[in-house]
Amino acid sequence: MHQREIPGNEHWFKWPALNFRGLPGLLAGLYCLALAFPVHAGDGSASQHRAAEEMLAAMASEDTAAMALAIHESELELLRKSLVGEMKAQADRNETLLRDRLFGSGMPLSEIERLTPQSFFVTLARRLRIGGRKFEQVDWLEAVPDSGGMVQMVGRASPPKAQGTIRVPVLVSIVPWGKDWKAAIPLELQAQIDDLRSGRTHVGAAAAAVPVPAASGSATTPAATPEGTPKALLDVIQAAEENLRAARCEEFYSRQISPNFRRTTAPKAMRTLISSCESRAEVRERFLSALQIIRQSTPRFEYAGTRAVYDLSGQGLPFQSLAFEQIDKQWYIAE
Repeated sequence: MHQREIPGNEHWFKWPALNFRGLPGLLAGLYCLALAFPVHAGDGSASQHRAAEEMLAAMASEDTAAMALAIHESELELLRKSLVGEMKAQADRNETLLRDRLFGSGMPLSEIERLTPQSFFVTLARRLRIGGRKFEQVDWLEAVPDSGGMVQMVGRASPPKAQGTIRVPVLVSIVPWGKDWKAAIPLELQAQIDDLRSGRTHVGAAAAAVPVPAASGSATTPAATPEGTPKALLDVIQAAEENLRAARCEEFYSRQISPNFRRTTAPKAMRTLISSCESRAEVRERFLSALQIIRQSTPRFEYAGTRAVYDLSGQGLPFQSLAFEQIDKQWYIAE
């Protein structure tokens, strides 16, 4: 896909030359321009209307999967290629800063690389602020040609009757898609991505993301003991890390995983878990990422101090927490 020159964004997706500060002015300028000339509601083709309205509806419902389908795949692939390329360059220098900011330190780069352009956007969008007003209809005022074949659709959106009568201005960037049209990635979202990438803003737990070492190699020196965490619990975390780094998965499941879990799991299922741990580095890496993150956290204790729960939300892991339980004065990973 050729690069386009967008007003105020001459180097689209050429980090860090992005400059999105002109977005409010662009929207206001286009809207005022549309109002200043005698135009008819519905300017633009039916295909252009459909592409713009699909994007507006997806944003209003905060449905990131629908947004990914509404956006031109070349736009999503350009975004994915640019960010993955930078993350790989950092990984070559043994750095993870961009990955930590955009996806969380618990998500391995190898897993990110396997994402399709659509799933890459959906995963990244968890850290973005997405929203819009629901509308009943849009009166399109002008389809403004832009560089690179892009068209800026300017209109007024009317809300459902139950939500008042005030019509709000809308702007949707669309690009050709064969004989049809698709949305471009909204400039506001591009700006949010660049803010995260540059460290100007943080989202949730991303601000406290902890660099995660690779699954292979020597063990790192344990972090300082978080205040209020029993040493016996930290010892279990350390032992679990050592077993996973050495791919001693059977020992990991027999010594660090709770007897309650082992007792309620069928032998065949347990063998599958151990085999998956032994044969798939990404499984071990995911566990290691979680253990490394919680080293520097203080858990929430429950049941008179016999259960410790670590919050892992926003860290790019497929689970939101990791719990430990104490049985006969010994700590184990509960689930």
